[in-house]
Amino acid sequence: MDEEKFWLLLSLKLSGEATEEELEALGDMLQNNPGLGLQAQMLMQMWHTPEEQEEHTDDFFDRHLQRLSNRPDIYPSPTTTDIPVVTLEEEKTDYRRKWLLPLAGAAAGIVLIIAFFYSGVFHAAKKKEGTFAKNTVTTRKGSKSNIQLPDGTMVWLNADSKVTYDENFRGDFREVTLTGEAYFDVVKDPSRPFIIHTHTIDIKVLGTAFNVRAYATEKNTETALFRGSVEVTLHNNPEKKIILKPNEKLLVNNINPDLLPKEGKMNRNVPAVSIAVGKVHFEKKDSSALETLWMKNKLVFDAETLEQVAQKIERWYDVKVIINGGDEMKLAEYSGIFDNEELDQVMEALKISGNFRYTINKNVVTIQ
Repeated sequence: MDEEKFWLLLSLKLSGEATEEELEALGDMLQNNPGLGLQAQMLMQMWHTPEEQEEHTDDFFDRHLQRLSNRPDIYPSPTTTDIPVVTLEEEKTDYRRKWLLPLAGAAAGIVLIIAFFYSGVFHAAKKKEGTFAKNTVTTRKGSKSNIQLPDGTMVWLNADSKVTYDENFRGDFREVTLTGEAYFDVVKDPSRPFIIHTHTIDIKVLGTAFNVRAYATEKNTETALFRGSVEVTLHNNPEKKIILKPNEKLLVNNINPDLLPKEGKMNRNVPAVSIAVGKVHFEKKDSSALETLWMKNKLVFDAETLEQVAQKIERWYDVKVIINGGDEMKLAEYSGIFDNEELDQVMEALKISGNFRYTINKNVVTIQ
């Protein structure tokens, strides 16, 4: 393997300038050369080492770190006992440079490229006064995790999800940013409200338990409350507040949310109803809320289209689902609860209900 090419690809990745082909080539190198993979991980850790730097490129630095934290070939996927936390702190340029030379070895020329990014990107990334280090916890498809936040709040993360929060929860608010689905059991602290930011809504609480489903690729963002109360604000109209009571659920269309909530039946498949407030659904068997059964490793479909079912299956089993059919097939609704079932068992049950055929080839499910 050409080590100089490896260090060049890594430097392009760190700068955010690598193409898809270059990233794929780097991933292959890391997979086939464990020794270099370890060095790359050490280098990535140095990327997150604190230091005082210049203010005018803060935004660039934050976006760059965000890109890096989303790479599964660098950061391993978490399990319920092994949670990878990426700490984005201020940088120490001198400390990094001491480690770069032994890491690069014979590829000294490539080290100069990486050192350029350290002296340029890193050195220009000073954190502004009043901002704090961030922790990011992610789960890959097919995995779940749970964490305890600095204030004692417990968070359960569903598959393909990410939560970011201040390292020490300093300041007047306890703020987290969520992408994906999570259940929160928030420690009560009236003096410091707990706020969850998603791509569509913000949720403000004092002390409560609730579930938030906010996948950017799905049509809706869903908030289900089980204890206490929450105040929901839409990004496109922050003056309007929606207050939820226990066992109520708010559904907001991610594409075009209205200004005011509409009371009535919850329907995930009617674009015209962009906001709806309804009731949480409970399982008849043990009175558990359907919205939280994923925490018990139960896969739930609640009057969801085949397209929505496919999205859940992709996250749950870490597979790709292809639907070769028309709207009649894609928009047909399915309901069911699967308790620790294998993929083929779930597909067999869906096939009987939907009268379709399917094949499973490695990690690809084709429905027709």
